[in-house]
Amino acid sequence: MPRHRSCYFGLLLFVWVPLLLSAPQKRTLTPEDLVDIRDVSDAQISPDGKLVVFVIMEPADPRKPEKPRKQEIWMVPVDGSESARPFATASESDNTPRWSPDGRSLAFLSPRDGGQQQVWLMRMDGGDARQITNSKTGVNSYKWSRDGQMIAFVAPDGLTDEAQQKKDRGDDGAEIDADHQFARLWIVGMGGGSPTLLTRQDLDVFDFDWSPDGADLVAVFTTRDHVLDGRLGIFHRANGDLVRELSNNAETILPGLLHWSPDGRFIAFMENSPRKIPAWVSVVPAAGGTVRPLTRDFPGTIHRCFWAPDSAHLLASALMGTRANLVSVNAVTGEVAVTADYLAMSPDFSVTIDTRTSAYVSETPESPSDVWVISRGGSARRLTESNPQFGSIQLGSVKEVSWANRKDGVRLTGVLVMPPDYQEGKTFPMVVEAHVGSQGWWAGWQGSWWQWAQLLSSRGYVVFLPNARGVTGQNWKLRDTIVDWGGAALDDILDGVDELVARRIADPERLGIGGWSNGGFMTAWAITHTSRFKAAVAYEPPLDLALSWEKAGLTGSGEFWESTMDGTPNGTNGFYQAHSPLHFVGSCHTPLLILHGQTENAVSLLDSYAFYRELRSKGVEAALVTYPREGHALQERAHQLDLLRRMQAWFDDHLQRK
Repeated sequence: MPRHRSCYFGLLLFVWVPLLLSAPQKRTLTPEDLVDIRDVSDAQISPDGKLVVFVIMEPADPRKPEKPRKQEIWMVPVDGSESARPFATASESDNTPRWSPDGRSLAFLSPRDGGQQQVWLMRMDGGDARQITNSKTGVNSYKWSRDGQMIAFVAPDGLTDEAQQKKDRGDDGAEIDADHQFARLWIVGMGGGSPTLLTRQDLDVFDFDWSPDGADLVAVFTTRDHVLDGRLGIFHRANGDLVRELSNNAETILPGLLHWSPDGRFIAFMENSPRKIPAWVSVVPAAGGTVRPLTRDFPGTIHRCFWAPDSAHLLASALMGTRANLVSVNAVTGEVAVTADYLAMSPDFSVTIDTRTSAYVSETPESPSDVWVISRGGSARRLTESNPQFGSIQLGSVKEVSWANRKDGVRLTGVLVMPPDYQEGKTFPMVVEAHVGSQGWWAGWQGSWWQWAQLLSSRGYVVFLPNARGVTGQNWKLRDTIVDWGGAALDDILDGVDELVARRIADPERLGIGGWSNGGFMTAWAITHTSRFKAAVAYEPPLDLALSWEKAGLTGSGEFWESTMDGTPNGTNGFYQAHSPLHFVGSCHTPLLILHGQTENAVSLLDSYAFYRELRSKGVEAALVTYPREGHALQERAHQLDLLRRMQAWFDDHLQRK
């Protein structure tokens, strides 16, 4: 080689090698990364479309483990001219921001007075926050009247003076049902004065909306004896009279789906399926008449909606497969048109007065939730970057997968998270993460104390997140099958596993399964009905459904179990037992880690203890961990870290080390 070429080549090495060596290396994801995420929610765009306020839940302070995470309201311009900034600072959590109709003020909920959560108000031109309500029991929800002169809010009953005096003396025995504190609807004027009680009847109000002229309010309510049988009725603001009932089949779980049309003629609301699960959007004349279903045949789930100014369309957020969409629903034909596609685990979105611009919370496979906006005919724009640290962390690749149930041919979708070092044709240990609840499904960012996919993928696992039948994002008939409690959903999962094994992605000898709540149930159901899984992790799993019914009865939700199982455990010919994993524990040979909150009010800790003792008595490896002060969802940072570390170690011990 000529000398000058050799020198040139050496010069290239001199220049480029240091640059290559100095290139930043992405680090491995840790449990601390997940519990310290800043969670974004509740994006609310101003009426004129210039500003968006939203809520950030800040990470917990590791030096104060007993203190809950704090919520703060932030603001960002829609035109991107400035970065997001805090709207107001307070020592307590602020949440649920709502613009006044003229955009000059912002209301929000906060326990700023050191007591119960109240409605507060701040003017956009400056000044201190002003307290609007003073409910002894706090405010559950609220909504502006359309002229901005009043706010209606829901607050539970407080103790009577006599009952409070008895309680102060220690004479505080309570009779179940008879001493129920109803959630009632109140109205307060923005000019000051005491609030007015609207619903004097013994009813629980779940959702409500104002008529366009402010003379009436429509509400979804129930009686104490029928907590799942939502009734839809109109109350006159002047005297609180129930003017008319419009439906006895309104859902009572999802807020944000009850809206009075701008022209005053119609009311949109969500109806229940025969199994009392939120199913489809319907409209009914405000003057009374026939209820007309709109989205009964829609192959997805509507989660939030608003009327367009023409009163002929609804703007809604819809879950479809593994995606979320902003859609337009024709209020006459029910035809649904997609206007924007995004990823999200929540239905948060809001619209301007003219509905031309929407703000919503979305995610990416590489980053948790942030605020986005889209205008009609335009492209979506991201306004915030709340967790930039994930740009320097190595993450697994995410893609959608699809397969069919072999028995009935139902087509299903799910999410697959691959390890960073994934190689085509090489099999990996795989963990199935079963979905939570009837409202849960897999999409978007996959990392939190209860979403384990990205953390496990960073440790060399493929993670399969199947949207088996029974979840949102499907037609209502498939969603209703969640009450099968196992049933065909396990076939859905196993058929998906078979597909991934056949494609040489998953190692059939190194399969695990885990999940929270209903995901915990599916985990236990799977390992008592197949021996294919070599390790399992379940948090808060209902394992004895009869015992769960008893527990639910003490918290007022026993009717849910009776509705989904056609009665009580004593009158259903063994349905509860036939769908309880504890009844099949003798067939289980899979090592199981169970985790449970000690103050849980929905799922009995006795379920987990009985299952654990049965496994140990027959020589199956099992561990049971309980968390003080924790309920159905883990709140304390140290406990969340402990769960993630134990989960990792359990799967590593049984699936990684042969």
